[in-house]
Amino acid sequence: MSIARFLKRKAPSDESGYSEEPLAEPSAKRMKPTLPSCTFALGFHAPTFTVTPPSFSLNIHSPLSGKDIIDKDLDMVLYRPFLDSPRQLYNYLLESLPWYRVRYTVRGMTINTPRYTTVYGKDMMNGVDTAYQKKPRPIPPLLAALKDEVERVSGASFNFVLCNFYADGKDSISYHSDDESFLGPDPTIASMTLGGTRAFHMKHKTDRSVPVFKTDLRDADLLIMRGKTQACWEHSVPKRANVPPRINLTFRKAINVRGTNNYYRYNVGDGPMFRYVGGKMVETKPELPLADLLEKSAAP
Repeated sequence: MSIARFLKRKAPSDESGYSEEPLAEPSAKRMKPTLPSCTFALGFHAPTFTVTPPSFSLNIHSPLSGKDIIDKDLDMVLYRPFLDSPRQLYNYLLESLPWYRVRYTVRGMTINTPRYTTVYGKDMMNGVDTAYQKKPRPIPPLLAALKDEVERVSGASFNFVLCNFYADGKDSISYHSDDESFLGPDPTIASMTLGGTRAFHMKHKTDRSVPVFKTDLRDADLLIMRGKTQACWEHSVPKRANVPPRINLTFRKAINVRGTNNYYRYNVGDGPMFRYVGGKMVETKPELPLADLLEKSAAP
């Protein structure tokens, strides 16, 4: 089913307040001017990682570019594009962040996460360090600035940023919903895409008569899922052949310590750290100098 089936806009002449006509792509005339240039410097020190790069600027688009996506128990809005200069941000995060390929065990089975991940944030309970299996890492300034903009357009508040890197079409995430109790009732989840376009599928959990919702998420897109969406729908990023790499940032709010422990277990884990150097992921240690990383990346 195409995205047009779900796109609706207000029509003053329609007593119901909506028209079945698909919403047109936003034009420059329909958008407010971009916000003043925001300078973001990602300079922070975490227990195992330090990076202090030069600052750069991003322009954030107006929420007038948002499209409502509404159907049975489905409540979302898509901003396309949400920001300018996405390639600069993509390259910067890819090369600056520590990445992990987490392995974990469920019911005796070893699961290899089919993508690279990392996470920043802490739940709203703000517990003492001994309450956590891993010491929570503060959200870096650049990601915090993006979080502030997403909060502004969504009306929600977030205390976590989960980062995923899909290196190629083999990297994926299977059908799931972000409906854990540590997210609270009817959580708002905001998903930002940087880099390559990937298919995005959603299916209703109980009503199989509702067609699968299929669209794609493109560079600089921001998809906000809210209301009953997580309770009633599952979403996935399926495997695809010949697709470019993609970074996905998801903004969410954990309400207790269990949420923090969950996110660090499944997005950092206990395995090795990777850095993106010389066009590929290189397994490394936090204290390894850049020169050694470059040498490792050049090895056959």
